[in-house]
Amino acid sequence: MDQFRVALAQLEPRLFDKETNLAKAEEYIRRAASGGAAAILFPELYLTGYSLNERTLEMAESRDGPSVGRVAEFAFRHQIAVIMGYAELSPDGRHAYDAMFVVNAQGHLSGFYCKMHLFHAETTRFLPGEEFSIIDFGLGPTGLLICYDLEFPETTRALALSGAKWIATCTGNMVPNQHLQEIYVQSRAAENRLWIALTNRVGHEGNLLFFGGSAVADPNGELVTQAEDGETLLIADIDLSRADQARLNADYLVDRVPSLYRKLTDL
Repeated sequence: MDQFRVALAQLEPRLFDKETNLAKAEEYIRRAASGGAAAILFPELYLTGYSLNERTLEMAESRDGPSVGRVAEFAFRHQIAVIMGYAELSPDGRHAYDAMFVVNAQGHLSGFYCKMHLFHAETTRFLPGEEFSIIDFGLGPTGLLICYDLEFPETTRALALSGAKWIATCTGNMVPNQHLQEIYVQSRAAENRLWIALTNRVGHEGNLLFFGGSAVADPNGELVTQAEDGETLLIADIDLSRADQARLNADYLVDRVPSLYRKLTDL
């Protein structure tokens, strides 16, 4: 499917309160489906809130946990794919990952991704992921990234070279990084001639202020929609075939000279 609508659920999750967050998620899933969206993207660690600290393991769930199952039911009920950030419990139950899961519109789990680039205190709460994730859940090969991952150009480039047609990014970006988020969404889209959809959260947790600014950028790096602050649901139309038109101007993937960049792997 080259043309579809994606919804961005820019929300403020309640810290440690999965039930409240799940109830709000179903409301926005229903609204997104009513608006014709084929997929809805939630923020980083939406299921639990961000500042888990010493309760990280307690709040983490396995890939077949009850909350993931609930979201799968919502997806099936409303016939829409759901991409959501959560804390994933490692198989041995001793560690957690800052992760995201994907459920397709038939309510089947399509895949998972664990954040590879951990930001500041995240390194004390989570293990880093070790591999990229590209999932086709009915909307073309979709690359998955979480927040800080997008700030490294290598991540989006690697996904693009591996066949991703668009990138879904769950974020929990905080003040004062509004300008950086806007730059990265546009630059990663333009550099790789693909669509970037990013959902950031809003609200306070302790001394952290999350600023929203959720956005979708097209393969030319132009913002087709962008939120301000506050809870909202954005819906954007994506046409994957527009990447072909953008490449007529400059195809950065084809015009690369990999032999010039070999030293980068040695630094």
